[in-house]
Amino acid sequence: MRNVKIITTGLLSLLLSISAYSQEKKIWVSGAARGVMYADEYNSSSENDSTTARKLQSGHAMVDLGVNIQPNENILIQSMVRIRNDYGGFWGSGVTFDVRQLYIKGIIGGFLRYQLGDINYKLSPYTFQNNVGLVNKYQSNITGIPLDQLQYDLFYNDDNTWRQQGAAVDFALEFSKIVDEVEFNIFTTRNRPSDQNTIDDRLYSGGSMVIKQSKNLNLGLQYANLYDYSGTSNSTIFLRNPVLTASAEYTRTIGKIDFNMGLETGRSTLEWSGDDLAPVLEDYFYDISASANHKKTGLSANVSYRDVGANFRSAGAQTIQVNYDRAPIAYQRIGNDQELRAIGLMDVYRDASLYQTQIQAGLMTYDPRYDNATPYGRATPNRRGVSLEVEQNDLKKRWTVSAQTEILSDIVGQGTEALKGYNTSSVFIGLNIDKFISAYSKELFISARLGMQNTSRSDEEIPEKVDLQTNFNIFDLRANIAGGLDLIGEYRIWKTSGFDMQAERNEYSQIIDYSEYRIDYNESVIGAGLQYNFNSESRLSLMWQTFDWKDNAADALAYDISTWTIYFTMNF
Repeated sequence: MRNVKIITTGLLSLLLSISAYSQEKKIWVSGAARGVMYADEYNSSSENDSTTARKLQSGHAMVDLGVNIQPNENILIQSMVRIRNDYGGFWGSGVTFDVRQLYIKGIIGGFLRYQLGDINYKLSPYTFQNNVGLVNKYQSNITGIPLDQLQYDLFYNDDNTWRQQGAAVDFALEFSKIVDEVEFNIFTTRNRPSDQNTIDDRLYSGGSMVIKQSKNLNLGLQYANLYDYSGTSNSTIFLRNPVLTASAEYTRTIGKIDFNMGLETGRSTLEWSGDDLAPVLEDYFYDISASANHKKTGLSANVSYRDVGANFRSAGAQTIQVNYDRAPIAYQRIGNDQELRAIGLMDVYRDASLYQTQIQAGLMTYDPRYDNATPYGRATPNRRGVSLEVEQNDLKKRWTVSAQTEILSDIVGQGTEALKGYNTSSVFIGLNIDKFISAYSKELFISARLGMQNTSRSDEEIPEKVDLQTNFNIFDLRANIAGGLDLIGEYRIWKTSGFDMQAERNEYSQIIDYSEYRIDYNESVIGAGLQYNFNSESRLSLMWQTFDWKDNAADALAYDISTWTIYFTMNF
């Protein structure tokens, strides 16, 4: 207790000193604050569940305090400390202090940019990129509020970068003829520390070279490698996963239409040097795309074709966000037998412990309910096919409509010569009702998305036909009541039913067997709430939601969880 008081007093003194001398010393404070409280109520009509606690409360108050120091125009230092108090820890006993981030960045010689410590980095969708899964792709008003904070905690940014710890260098060279500019980006991060006995340091390194031949044509090379740094332990087995790709992008404007054409192709290798039993997995991919945007009508379209080999492995592109091997925190065990509760939408949208922050070798476990077609994003191996997206944004901002479809198939049959087919499609419409009524000045927005995903295969060698169907529907409402006060609502449905044969993999990411996957699952989220916006950086939300979950094909308890939530967020 005494230590907590001393630390808190010291931090307050530091902040007061910084505020007093910020202009002269080029020091300023930034950060965020949050207060959240959940009141959950669990209900199950099953006779096999008379022991699970019906009500749980949880929450916390948190402040991120970042000190930014700029001793001169070429150097910036930032350190951020998180102070968090989980409710139930009285008189400071539940307070934790953590260093949230720390980095130094600057410019050398007016052209060489560097950063040490925490870095956010990405390359291309096939080398190094934080891909958003289907279950998190379409955010809404109610579930989006805790999900936004979860993504903030994990440094999941809109630009699809991964937060890693290491060093990065960026610089560019300009030319007077043939080529306008050549950009270089180089990074290395420490993915896993050594124990000095049996495990080596694992590093993730790479970079890119982009040749800007003109304002219309860019050419690029990307390289990424997850590897064990030999000599940091007594281990004699070393992982290597290099990926090398080449890309080209051509853009041009003709009249009112912007055109874009792109190509990326490359190869990967995954091997374990020193292990005589380990395979060497090598494969290729290529991805061709074309898009057009008509400025006058707000109409845009994109079409692409890709072919990703069955043994293509790229750790930085295929690491998925949700680790489905973990168990949720809230109501982790339910029923009289205290069985582990399967991950549901409630957990995906608010439980940060389920999410991945480190790049993983091989292919992680995925959940077919939430994406059976492209669980590893565009870099999902053993897929070829076409993607098409069309969108129209009204220039008067009255509506947005879009449609997406992706028709893929296996390249190599799994356990049979027959190939699976995958179809993922959705349509979206969003209406700003207030823009249609000139006499109505308050914001009123409604939207709907209807989506489906189907996996199918007809095979005479296997008696039961593969047919796995997922439907997801999302309805949203936002209505301004007065001033900064909004009424928000959401209804989300996620259903998966049918049969599939799921691959089981060994430690080398090879398929060793297949297991039957049978499901008749139905989950829904309905919620409503009030949100008060103090300004663009601060808001207070009061929400009610109910999550309903059942699987008729499995011997699992059906249940629903209702929750009241208070959320206050602020950035400064």
